[in-house]
Amino acid sequence: MSRVSKEAIDAAHLSEQIQIDGSRHYLAEIYQPYRRQLMAKIGKDIEVAHRRRWPGRSMNLASRLWLVLSSPGLRLLLMHRINNGLNSKRNNDKRGWFERLRSILFALPNSLLKSAIKMNTMSFIQHDSEVEGGVSFSDQGHIIFGALQTGEGTVIGTRVTVGMSLVIGGRPKIGRNVWIGSDCVIYGAIDIGDGATLLPGTVLTKSVPAGVVMQGNPARMVLRHFDNSMLREHRQVDPMQYVKTTGG
Repeated sequence: MSRVSKEAIDAAHLSEQIQIDGSRHYLAEIYQPYRRQLMAKIGKDIEVAHRRRWPGRSMNLASRLWLVLSSPGLRLLLMHRINNGLNSKRNNDKRGWFERLRSILFALPNSLLKSAIKMNTMSFIQHDSEVEGGVSFSDQGHIIFGALQTGEGTVIGTRVTVGMSLVIGGRPKIGRNVWIGSDCVIYGAIDIGDGATLLPGTVLTKSVPAGVVMQGNPARMVLRHFDNSMLREHRQVDPMQYVKTTGG
């Protein structure tokens, strides 16, 4: 082999190695910050689920693992977070080759896992829904959830539907520390203020301010400046009785 040929091969190998090292560095820069954000959100989700299931009980590794295994609502949310993050980074990754490879290797098992969780919970979260850390979904499932944004501390009950208005379009934005009871329907380009409470069976199609209690179909305001922390923290509280008692 001539000296020129050897130098050309060495240069090609060096260029290839630089590209690989550069790709690794690029991917680390892209994925590490998101991974930290993802783990922080998951940590808050588990903390809220733990507090609601076992009020006053200290959290440990065993209880965390048991929650993930035994809580369909928590598994649904965790699966949504992982897929939401992967899809977001795939769209932002200008190089693309790593994501195409990941898609080929993991698309099928990932799809099967998502389908299994949907069947297990009978629930669905829209892929582009932005959910802050520390949100709780009912373990009883039957939830169709398509809010654009959902704030930390919000609790979603069973058989809840949140989505787009078929007439005027648009999807809801849900604030922080909102409590949504079972069998509620929420749709349209509306805003639900921080700390709002939707009693079971409420149908909401208009924006509501912070701290109110809404009830009925169509929804009507029954209380202002209501503290729903007891409902959010304790699963066993009867919401109708509690609101009636608190509201005097």
